[in-house]
Amino acid sequence: MSILQQNLINSLNEGGPVTGVVVCYQSERELAHAIAQLLPYPAYVVNARTTSFEKQEWYDVVSHVIEVYEPDKPGYEKCKLERIGMLQRGCRILSLFDWQKSYLADAFWGKTNYRELALQLTQIKKALEGVDTIHITSALGTDISFGVTGRQWIAADGICSSNHLAQMPDGEIYTCPIEESFNGVLVIDGTITRSWLPAEPQRLVFEQGRLSECSPEFRKYIAPFEPEINLIGEFALGLNPAYRQNMHNISVDEKAAGTVHFALGDSYNLGINQCNCHVDMIICHPRVSTFPAIELPYF
Repeated sequence: MSILQQNLINSLNEGGPVTGVVVCYQSERELAHAIAQLLPYPAYVVNARTTSFEKQEWYDVVSHVIEVYEPDKPGYEKCKLERIGMLQRGCRILSLFDWQKSYLADAFWGKTNYRELALQLTQIKKALEGVDTIHITSALGTDISFGVTGRQWIAADGICSSNHLAQMPDGEIYTCPIEESFNGVLVIDGTITRSWLPAEPQRLVFEQGRLSECSPEFRKYIAPFEPEINLIGEFALGLNPAYRQNMHNISVDEKAAGTVHFALGDSYNLGINQCNCHVDMIICHPRVSTFPAIELPYF
């Protein structure tokens, strides 16, 4: 059994009984069929851009959805509409964003066991729930402090459950900083949003949670989403040891153990910002300190 096959089975089974899986694709038909062939359950492959799920014979029997989607490509809005319908039906969703054929190989997955990862993240999340403030620095000039008292932490562990959208690969814990406490400098040296890896690190200055200064390049990039994009929306710790380099896929890179990432825009209902934009930004080699102090692996 391949590592991917075992990870998929663990993810789907841990979230509840599997009666059937629909593998939805946006453009990668061949990849969707390859994933469906790994599953030991009734599986259906469908183009989410051109198909109305509600009219399909499997609609009332599937319990899980695996999404093979590319958010920056045409047709993603239609795919999201079909997702909403399946969520309303009570289906559990596993999203595989911007996947490539190389992700099918064992070498991509390393030795990460998703059951063990989920247990580890549960323990780290419990420790983070006792933290009041966090201070992030880096050799490139990052120096930011913020409060998290009372904010909810989410462990994204790759387990496909009914209360959140699971991803694979996964392995992060995230929250939203208390906006007015978020002051200082971020120097972003990793992937930004879906696939942008800037030629030079991007320096961002924040005052009370709002972006007050950045490069013309970065300002041009976020201009279509202003003004909502200027408020901080997320902080996360990457905790999956299988990934240690930039792969130009934010959904992989942000999981890398020893990285942190922040996001501007929507806070996923964890903070005050609610909007239709969310731009993730990775810092590759941060130093993380907390008060009260806790042990954080990989940092």
